[in-house]
Amino acid sequence: MMAAVTIKKKKNKFSEAPVFTEKKDYRPEGVKETGLAFVGHEISEDRTTMNQFLHYDQLYTIRHGWNSKFFIGLLDGKIMGTRCPKCGDSWVPVRTHCWNLDCNLEKTEWVEMPLTAKVHTWTVAGWSGRSSLKRLPIILVYAVVGNSKVAIANELHGLKPWDVEFGMPLKIVFKPKEQRIGAVTDFHFEPADGWKPSPMNKEKERIKKLVEPVYEWVKTLK
Repeated sequence: MMAAVTIKKKKNKFSEAPVFTEKKDYRPEGVKETGLAFVGHEISEDRTTMNQFLHYDQLYTIRHGWNSKFFIGLLDGKIMGTRCPKCGDSWVPVRTHCWNLDCNLEKTEWVEMPLTAKVHTWTVAGWSGRSSLKRLPIILVYAVVGNSKVAIANELHGLKPWDVEFGMPLKIVFKPKEQRIGAVTDFHFEPADGWKPSPMNKEKERIKKLVEPVYEWVKTLK
């Protein structure tokens, strides 16, 4: 009779749990949010992992994992991108692996991107959620940061909606350090220094006619 053999399953441990040493709470003491709000974050000791805390009727934890360096970079006033070491393509928003077929999903590396961009496409928001109504109309652009192969969305400040132009050069402007929370709202776009819009034309007149009533309506809000 064969002896019984006990097989114990060994659980693979792929990585050590991060040790979070840098923590920040944005929530004022005694205040409970009823809407959507970031209320804090924590960053690991080696600054490679970040968790954000989002309150939307209840508390959620957003675990950024490998992409944490992008959000930590925002806290530091930097735009971090990724680059393929094989073909040299770079991305903001970041990609963990290269999408070029010849690169066979090569793992990307982190690089700091320049604080310059150009407009890929854009739109004007004439309506928004309650918290942004008084800021209307809002210019939202998809912009290419540096030599990124993809575009990232954010607000464009510093000009009238009818003066936005495809391909116009931009600069990235961060909020003061004490106001940053590690989210894309930590920065916005502005026209690059020295750039001037082209003269008024029929298309600009059409956009101006569409958005001017929004300015008048916002004046009536209390």
